Amino acid sequence: ARADLETAARGLSNLTFVDYQPPDRLGEVLAAGDIHLVPLRRGLASASVPSKIYSILAAGRPFLASIDPDTEIDRVAHLSGAGVAVPPDDPDAFVAALAGLLEDPIATSEMGSSGRSWVEGWASPEAVAGMYAALFEELIEVRRR
Repeated sequence: ARADLETAARGLSNLTFVDYQPPDRLGEVLAAGDIHLVPLRRGLASASVPSKIYSILAAGRPFLASIDPDTEIDRVAHLSGAGVAVPPDDPDAFVAALAGLLEDPIATSEMGSSGRSWVEGWASPEAVAGMYAALFEELIEVRRR
C-alpha cells in the first residue's frame, strides 16, 4: 500500500517515507517520530501484542493505539501515561484522538517522557530481573513454610 500512501501524501511537508532501516538504527528511527501509531483491527489484540510498543516507550515517544479495550496495549497506554487508546476500526475516534495529541505538543512530549520512565521501571532488564528475584524469594519462603 506504500505507493498509494505516497500518492495520497503528495504535497505534505511534514511526512517522509523511508525504506526499511538496519536494526542498529532502530533507536534513531523511533526517536524521529513525534507520535507513533499502533493500529490493530478488532479482535487481533487478544492474540497479539506488538512488541514495538516497548521500543516506542523506551524512545520516549507517545503513541496512539487503535486497539481492543482491556488488552495489554490498552493497559500499557493507561498505566504508562504515554498512550491514547481508541476503539479499533473507528476512524472518527482515531482522527479525533490524533488531533488532540497534535494540538498540545507540550503535553504530548510529557507523555513520551512518562512512557520512558514507566518502561524503565517496569520492563527494563533491571526491572524484570528485580521482579524475578522477588518472585524467587517469595517462592523460597513459601516452600520453607
